[in-house]
Amino acid sequence: MNGENIRTALRAAGIAVLAPAAAQGVCLSPYTVVQHMGTYRYAQSNRLTYTLWSVHCYVPLSDYEALGVLVERVRAALAALAPDLRPTGSEGVHIVNDKFRAHETYLEYLVQQKT
Repeated sequence: MNGENIRTALRAAGIAVLAPAAAQGVCLSPYTVVQHMGTYRYAQSNRLTYTLWSVHCYVPLSDYEALGVLVERVRAALAALAPDLRPTGSEGVHIVNDKFRAHETYLEYLVQQKT
């Protein structure tokens, strides 16, 4: 399980996916950004690692309700990747991104692997 699997699942659900730092200027339509947040070893095991992935959700500032809709669409699209990809339960608070004139939040996911 890697970022490309996540991006493919989102695109298959009709969700726009951009690369990190690809968006420039004002947000005109909903989109997501998949970001690798690091791979870590569990303290109790030398053979077990976990990788964190963050899916950032953006919608135009004029369409706040679309943020909740986009988040639910992301959850539904990525549920198909379980049990390999699991939500951590960590979600960002809603913020207003002045640079992109967008509403923004994120969902965090985890992939466990044996090495």
